[in-house]
Amino acid sequence: MAKRNPSAAAGTAAALARPGKTLGQRIMDNWQLYLLLLAPVVLTFVYKYIPMYGIQIAFRDFKASRGYLGSEWVGWYWFERFFSAPTFARMIRNTVLISLYSLLWSFPVPIILSLMINQLRSAKYKRVVQTVLYAPHFISVMVICGMIKIFLSPSGGLLNLILGTEIDFLTQSSAFRTVNADMKL
Repeated sequence: MAKRNPSAAAGTAAALARPGKTLGQRIMDNWQLYLLLLAPVVLTFVYKYIPMYGIQIAFRDFKASRGYLGSEWVGWYWFERFFSAPTFARMIRNTVLISLYSLLWSFPVPIILSLMINQLRSAKYKRVVQTVLYAPHFISVMVICGMIKIFLSPSGGLLNLILGTEIDFLTQSSAFRTVNADMKL
């Protein structure tokens, strides 16, 4: 069995007990770093922690005229009502499918499109295509919705003219997921 060296243990204890700079002194030495750290800490508090106060709205029978604290506390009532609703399974299914459609359209399609544009030989045509594709991002959402309504119109809509039909895609429940995913593209 190996013997311990008592002087080594004493040296370690002495090193730990040595007086060094206090926390306040170390903060004062690096005050610039703490000042830089102040902005992210304040922003995190303001935008992440203060809004948590509003989470209680899920547990209250919220009335805007009464505010958070004036509204009656109902506990798990809204959650029980949601999970026991006869349409619960359909709502969850639609939510998951709309999310999957959005992922399928919004992830690979822009990548494939950018690779296709990159392969164009004419620089002038490439710039025109990029401009046409980016233009909708600078147009109001209301204008885009109006354009979609016109394009999908049963009487004279672009899609119906191409297909040779008179289908009202905006009133077809089976077309909702596709139209929704396409609008986000």
